[in-house]
Amino acid sequence: MKIGIDPKSIGKKIIRIPKIYKLIIILVLNIVVFGLIFHFILTPQFETKNKLISEYQTLKKDLDRLVTIKNNMEKYRKEYAQLQEMLRGMLRQLPETKDIPNLLRNVTNVGEETRLKLKFFEPKQLQNKDFYAELPFEIKFSGPYHNVAYFFDGIRRLERIINITSFSLVGTGPMTKTSIEGVCTARAYVYLKEAPKAPPKKDEKSAQPPKK
Repeated sequence: MKIGIDPKSIGKKIIRIPKIYKLIIILVLNIVVFGLIFHFILTPQFETKNKLISEYQTLKKDLDRLVTIKNNMEKYRKEYAQLQEMLRGMLRQLPETKDIPNLLRNVTNVGEETRLKLKFFEPKQLQNKDFYAELPFEIKFSGPYHNVAYFFDGIRRLERIINITSFSLVGTGPMTKTSIEGVCTARAYVYLKEAPKAPPKKDEKSAQPPKK
Protein backbone atom coordinates (compact mmCIF):
# COMPACT_ATOMS: atom_id res chain seq x y z
CA MET A 1 0.00 0.00 0.00
CA LYS A 2 1.52 3.30 -1.13
CA ILE A 3 1.22 6.38 1.03
CA GLY A 4 1.78 9.66 -0.81
CA ILE A 5 0.41 13.07 -1.56
CA ASP A 6 -1.66 13.53 -4.64
CA PRO A 7 -1.43 17.15 -5.83
CA LYS A 8 -4.45 16.77 -8.03
CA SER A 9 -6.69 15.60 -5.17
CA ILE A 10 -5.41 18.43 -2.95
CA GLY A 11 -6.11 20.94 -5.72
CA LYS A 12 -9.64 19.61 -6.17
CA LYS A 13 -10.23 19.90 -2.40
CA ILE A 14 -8.97 23.51 -2.39
CA ILE A 15 -11.23 24.35 -5.33
CA ARG A 16 -14.21 22.98 -3.44
CA ILE A 17 -13.50 25.28 -0.42
CA PRO A 18 -16.04 28.11 -0.32
CA LYS A 19 -14.80 31.57 -1.31
CA ILE A 20 -15.54 33.06 2.11
CA TYR A 21 -13.16 30.63 3.77
CA LYS A 22 -10.53 31.28 1.14
CA LEU A 23 -10.78 35.02 1.86
CA ILE A 24 -10.52 34.38 5.58
CA ILE A 25 -7.43 32.17 5.13
CA ILE A 26 -5.77 34.76 2.85
CA LEU A 27 -6.59 37.54 5.33
CA VAL A 28 -5.17 35.55 8.26
CA LEU A 29 -1.99 34.76 6.32
CA ASN A 30 -1.57 38.42 5.41
CA ILE A 31 -2.05 39.45 9.03
CA VAL A 32 0.52 36.88 10.19
CA VAL A 33 3.02 37.96 7.52
CA PHE A 34 2.51 41.66 8.33
CA GLY A 35 2.90 40.94 12.06
CA LEU A 36 6.17 39.13 11.45
CA ILE A 37 7.44 41.93 9.22
CA PHE A 38 6.41 44.58 11.78
CA HIS A 39 8.01 42.69 14.69
CA PHE A 40 11.31 41.72 13.07
CA ILE A 41 11.86 44.58 10.59
CA LEU A 42 9.80 47.69 11.31
CA THR A 43 9.97 47.70 15.15
CA PRO A 44 13.80 47.80 15.29
CA GLN A 45 13.75 50.58 12.70
CA PHE A 46 11.24 52.59 14.75
CA GLU A 47 13.37 52.12 17.88
CA THR A 48 16.50 53.23 16.03
CA LYS A 49 14.66 56.22 14.63
CA ASN A 50 13.39 57.27 18.07
CA LYS A 51 16.87 56.86 19.54
CA LEU A 52 18.39 59.00 16.79
CA ILE A 53 15.71 61.67 17.30
CA SER A 54 16.45 61.76 21.04
CA GLU A 55 20.22 62.01 20.42
CA TYR A 56 19.63 64.73 17.85
CA GLN A 57 17.52 66.77 20.28
CA THR A 58 20.18 66.40 23.00
CA LEU A 59 22.97 67.44 20.64
CA LYS A 60 20.89 70.36 19.37
CA LYS A 61 20.36 71.62 22.94
CA ASP A 62 24.10 71.36 23.62
CA LEU A 63 24.86 73.16 20.37
CA ASP A 64 22.35 75.94 21.15
CA ARG A 65 23.89 76.35 24.60
CA LEU A 66 27.41 76.58 23.16
CA VAL A 67 26.25 79.08 20.53
CA THR A 68 24.65 81.19 23.27
CA ILE A 69 27.87 81.11 25.30
CA LYS A 70 29.91 82.05 22.22
CA ASN A 71 27.60 84.95 21.38
CA ASN A 72 27.79 86.25 24.97
CA MET A 73 31.51 85.58 25.50
CA GLU A 74 32.46 89.26 25.28
CA LYS A 75 29.70 90.14 27.76
CA TYR A 76 30.95 87.48 30.18
CA ARG A 77 34.52 88.77 29.84
CA LYS A 78 33.43 92.32 30.68
CA GLU A 79 31.40 91.09 33.66
CA TYR A 80 34.38 89.03 34.86
CA ALA A 81 36.69 92.05 34.54
CA GLN A 82 34.20 94.18 36.50
CA LEU A 83 33.97 91.54 39.25
CA GLN A 84 37.78 91.34 39.42
CA GLU A 85 38.00 95.11 39.78
CA MET A 86 35.32 95.06 42.49
CA LEU A 87 37.27 92.34 44.31
CA ARG A 88 40.49 94.34 44.12
CA GLY A 89 38.64 97.38 45.48
CA MET A 90 37.19 95.35 48.35
CA LEU A 91 40.61 93.92 49.19
CA ARG A 92 42.03 97.45 49.32
CA GLN A 93 39.30 98.34 51.81
CA LEU A 94 39.54 95.03 53.66
CA PRO A 95 42.99 93.49 53.00
CA GLU A 96 43.86 89.88 53.75
CA THR A 97 46.83 90.83 55.96
CA LYS A 98 47.39 93.36 58.73
CA ASP A 99 49.77 95.31 56.45
CA ILE A 100 50.84 97.50 59.36
CA PRO A 101 53.64 99.33 57.46
CA ASN A 102 51.18 100.53 54.82
CA LEU A 103 48.63 101.40 57.50
CA LEU A 104 51.21 103.51 59.36
CA ARG A 105 52.26 105.17 56.10
CA ASN A 106 48.66 106.14 55.26
CA VAL A 107 47.97 107.52 58.74
CA THR A 108 51.26 109.44 58.69
CA ASN A 109 50.43 110.93 55.28
CA VAL A 110 47.07 112.15 56.59
CA GLY A 111 48.85 113.71 59.59
CA GLU A 112 51.30 115.52 57.27
CA GLU A 113 48.51 116.74 54.99
CA THR A 114 46.53 118.13 57.94
CA ARG A 115 49.67 119.49 59.68
CA LEU A 116 49.11 117.32 62.73
CA LYS A 117 52.12 115.93 64.57
CA LEU A 118 51.90 112.19 65.24
CA LYS A 119 53.81 111.23 68.38
CA PHE A 120 52.85 107.60 68.86
CA PHE A 121 51.43 104.71 66.85
CA GLU A 122 50.88 101.28 68.39
CA PRO A 123 48.92 98.39 66.83
CA LYS A 124 47.17 96.01 69.22
CA GLN A 125 46.32 92.31 68.95
CA LEU A 126 43.90 91.14 66.23
CA GLN A 127 40.37 90.38 67.38
CA ASN A 128 38.68 87.71 65.26
CA LYS A 129 35.05 88.12 64.22
CA ASP A 130 32.90 86.10 61.77
CA PHE A 131 34.63 86.64 58.41
CA TYR A 132 36.99 89.46 59.40
CA ALA A 133 39.28 90.55 62.22
CA GLU A 134 39.56 93.92 63.92
CA LEU A 135 43.01 95.49 64.25
CA PRO A 136 42.89 98.12 67.02
CA PHE A 137 45.66 100.70 67.18
CA GLU A 138 46.37 103.76 69.30
CA ILE A 139 47.60 107.15 68.06
CA LYS A 140 48.92 110.10 70.03
CA PHE A 141 49.05 113.45 68.29
CA SER A 142 49.25 117.18 68.81
CA GLY A 143 48.27 120.25 66.81
CA PRO A 144 45.68 122.99 66.41
CA TYR A 145 42.04 122.14 67.15
CA HIS A 146 40.79 122.54 63.56
CA ASN A 147 43.64 120.36 62.27
CA VAL A 148 42.45 117.53 64.52
CA ALA A 149 39.04 117.67 62.87
CA TYR A 150 40.69 117.61 59.41
CA PHE A 151 42.82 114.65 60.52
CA PHE A 152 39.79 112.61 61.63
CA ASP A 153 38.05 113.42 58.34
CA GLY A 154 41.15 112.39 56.38
CA ILE A 155 41.26 109.04 58.22
CA ARG A 156 37.59 108.50 57.35
CA ARG A 157 38.33 109.13 53.65
CA LEU A 158 41.15 106.58 53.39
CA GLU A 159 40.59 103.71 50.96
CA ARG A 160 41.14 101.16 53.71
CA ILE A 161 38.26 101.08 56.17
CA ILE A 162 39.34 102.68 59.46
CA ASN A 163 36.98 103.72 62.25
CA ILE A 164 37.99 105.99 65.11
CA THR A 165 36.14 104.54 68.09
CA SER A 166 37.25 106.84 70.90
CA PHE A 167 39.45 109.86 71.56
CA SER A 168 40.40 112.36 74.24
CA LEU A 169 41.69 115.92 73.79
CA VAL A 170 43.55 118.24 76.17
CA GLY A 171 44.29 121.88 75.43
CA THR A 172 47.81 123.18 76.19
CA GLY A 173 49.59 126.51 75.80
CA PRO A 174 48.38 130.12 76.05
CA MET A 175 44.89 131.19 75.03
CA THR A 176 46.22 133.00 71.97
CA LYS A 177 48.00 129.91 70.67
CA THR A 178 46.26 126.87 72.12
CA SER A 179 47.49 123.44 71.01
CA ILE A 180 45.66 120.17 71.38
CA GLU A 181 47.24 117.03 72.83
CA GLY A 182 45.14 114.05 71.86
CA VAL A 183 44.91 110.27 72.05
CA CYS A 184 42.57 108.18 69.89
CA THR A 185 41.82 104.53 69.43
CA ALA A 186 41.00 103.40 65.90
CA ARG A 187 40.18 100.08 64.27
CA ALA A 188 41.25 98.76 60.88
CA TYR A 189 39.87 95.51 59.48
CA VAL A 190 41.38 92.37 57.99
CA TYR A 191 39.52 89.89 55.77
CA LEU A 192 39.74 86.26 56.94
CA LYS A 193 39.76 83.64 54.19
CA GLU A 194 38.71 81.02 56.73
CA ALA A 195 36.35 81.56 59.61
CA PRO A 196 38.15 81.44 62.98
CA LYS A 197 37.82 78.19 64.89
CA ALA A 198 35.60 78.34 67.93
CA PRO A 199 37.43 77.70 71.22
CA PRO A 200 36.73 74.30 72.79
CA LYS A 201 33.97 74.16 75.37
CA LYS A 202 34.75 73.66 79.05
CA ASP A 203 33.27 70.17 79.12
CA GLU A 204 35.38 69.20 76.08
CA LYS A 205 38.53 70.40 77.91
CA SER A 206 37.60 68.44 81.03
CA ALA A 207 36.88 65.33 78.94
CA GLN A 208 40.47 65.23 77.64
CA PRO A 209 42.75 62.78 79.48
CA PRO A 210 45.41 64.41 81.70
CA LYS A 211 48.88 64.72 80.25
CA LYS A 212 51.47 62.37 81.68
